[in-house]
Amino acid sequence: MFAIITAALGAESLRLATIVDAQRDLWFVVIMPVAFVVYLVSAAAMAFWGPFDAPVGRDVAGGAAAELSGVDRLVFAGGRWLLLVVAAAMAVPLFLGGGAGPVLPPWAWVAVKTAAVLALLLWLRHRFPAVRMDRYVEFAWVVLIPLTIAQALAVALVVLGGA
Repeated sequence: MFAIITAALGAESLRLATIVDAQRDLWFVVIMPVAFVVYLVSAAAMAFWGPFDAPVGRDVAGGAAAELSGVDRLVFAGGRWLLLVVAAAMAVPLFLGGGAGPVLPPWAWVAVKTAAVLALLLWLRHRFPAVRMDRYVEFAWVVLIPLTIAQALAVALVVLGGA
């Protein structure tokens, strides 16, 4: 949420259209790289994706879906993919300028940027060692949340200085 709030703070609005308009000259991913990375890492963790799908206990071999089978497992897997796609799509208006781009219509740029973010998440899936959720939560509290708060503070100072 701090990453999302940072993007809203940079645009001085909670409306997605205003956030996209605020990125007309420079995308927020350039101004707020910490918030973008934290947003993507948190989205992957919420979807039990990539390094975050490790089993919690030593006796559990299947991770978050160990006890699921049949339709339950299919719904769980579909929910994970849906959460990942929605998070990738939401990164576009928050950090990547929405539908802004040359030649193509805005809806096509949104699709291309969403596909690029999703491809990045898929590529990074096996690039990092597995992380248990309790370790991730500890890392988030000690490192990620202070970094996003510092990023939000820097953005707030820039916004207040420009007003």
